[in-house]
Amino acid sequence: MRRLALLIVVPAVLLGAPQVAAADSLLPPLPHSRLMDRALAETEHGPAVRPAQEFRSGFSVEAGKYKVGVSTYGGGLYLGVWKGGRRQRSMTAYLAKGVARPERLQATFGSYGKVAMRFRRSPNRPPDRSCFFGHVLIWQHGFFVGSFKFRGEGGYVSVRIHRAKGTILREGGRCHVHRHHDFDPSEFEFLFAKPEAAMLAIARDGVDWTGVLALAAKNNSTFLAVHEENRGKLALVRLATVHKAGKLRLNEALTSGRLIPPDPFHGTGRYSALPDGTQSWAGNLSVNFPGLPRFPLTGPAFEPFVEVPF
Repeated sequence: MRRLALLIVVPAVLLGAPQVAAADSLLPPLPHSRLMDRALAETEHGPAVRPAQEFRSGFSVEAGKYKVGVSTYGGGLYLGVWKGGRRQRSMTAYLAKGVARPERLQATFGSYGKVAMRFRRSPNRPPDRSCFFGHVLIWQHGFFVGSFKFRGEGGYVSVRIHRAKGTILREGGRCHVHRHHDFDPSEFEFLFAKPEAAMLAIARDGVDWTGVLALAAKNNSTFLAVHEENRGKLALVRLATVHKAGKLRLNEALTSGRLIPPDPFHGTGRYSALPDGTQSWAGNLSVNFPGLPRFPLTGPAFEPFVEVPF
């Protein structure tokens, strides 16, 4: 029961709610992290700002092979660096407490950089409105002006700008529920279809933790890696997810198995269980996070959980 409960709950916790789809791509994707929520409440950085969930405000820019953006996250800000789309994405998010208002974004992201930007509405473009799952969404377009500079670990990406296209997203009441034109049900099949095999491995180090999840289904497999760490006044969350064919093989006795997920993962994870109950998760499986390539996803610190249908 313990294994089964974890394999059912963890996908929902790690992946979070569906993204508000591409009504506007200027807002960075949400990282959905419990560590970030906890760090937001515990850290002291600038004046306290009451969390406001009824809006999102932010901007994003191209930076080589990555996109870099800043957005509100409750009462704080997160700086996201990511590449890929809905079916395959890797992302690193840096969270700091600061000023998170619809028309003002200000925070320091440790030694990586800082942002101090104000919103200016586009005078000739009225707000866009859409209905998304019964909620009216109002998109106010414009520009953020001020100063934003960021340099990632080892210089893997660098940004220094004073102006960027941005958006303020607000909720404007209820509307008739209908299917959003950008909603793709196939992306969420794994939440409802019974997988052919499932594997979860978790390693913890204080409040920091790493997890790798695989759900192998007949038509659409899902592979996810998460690494979260707290650096005092800064929280980092690294995510990689892919929805495509890969290999997860477990024998019926659940005594051995292999995991070989597709890019951005590399290598193989090997599971084994001995008659005395000892389990191991070994191999050379790793993942490429932005700023942290070939991050290991196996080793004695990991506790594995596996499941196959009855």
